[in-house]
Amino acid sequence: MKQNILFIQMPAIAAAIFAILLLPGCTGFSQPPKPVESYVLSYPAPMTAADTRTTAPDAVLAVQAFDAAAPYQSRQMVYADHRLRRKTYAYHQWVSKPAEMIRDLIIRDLQAAQAVRSVTRAEKRLEPPTHVLWATIEAFYEDDTRSPWQAVLELTATLAETRSGQSGRCLIMTKTYQARQDLEQNNPLGQARAMSTALAEISEDLAADLRKALRR
Repeated sequence: MKQNILFIQMPAIAAAIFAILLLPGCTGFSQPPKPVESYVLSYPAPMTAADTRTTAPDAVLAVQAFDAAAPYQSRQMVYADHRLRRKTYAYHQWVSKPAEMIRDLIIRDLQAAQAVRSVTRAEKRLEPPTHVLWATIEAFYEDDTRSPWQAVLELTATLAETRSGQSGRCLIMTKTYQARQDLEQNNPLGQARAMSTALAEISEDLAADLRKALRR
């Protein structure tokens, strides 16, 4: 009788052992982790205006490192599915921190547009600057509560004049720039494309404001 019971139970025992062997890590053949994809901000550099060479302010502008609000200080791609909630993508990230990418592109744009006589990074300046620019990224996320989804970018830029032979700076301009751009695709690639367009818009407005402020 005991032999019959054991014979009946053998298929169930074998099935249980087979199921355990199929668990990740039990066979030594666990699946590789899903790769993380990285994204950049990218858009064409602005064209130099025909009269820029003669009208550009005679200023040496040093661009300091940009800062960012707490939710946007890492490479994580942030999205909002509620007004009070922020989440991040698990397998998608920016290639570098938003503040670093934005600073690099704004420097490139100011140089390409010849907004002032000289534009350089503060840590690599070749001559004493007459002015200093810095900014804080206030918002940098994908808004999924709208239809269509939107890329949201907000930054506050500050321009100051350096005082020759004196410590301290003279504040010239502080302005907050905001841009929202619809996503063509509701995914991280769509966020990267829309965010690039939003930054191009803000960069153009910032360059125009800098020219005006430095001509006064």
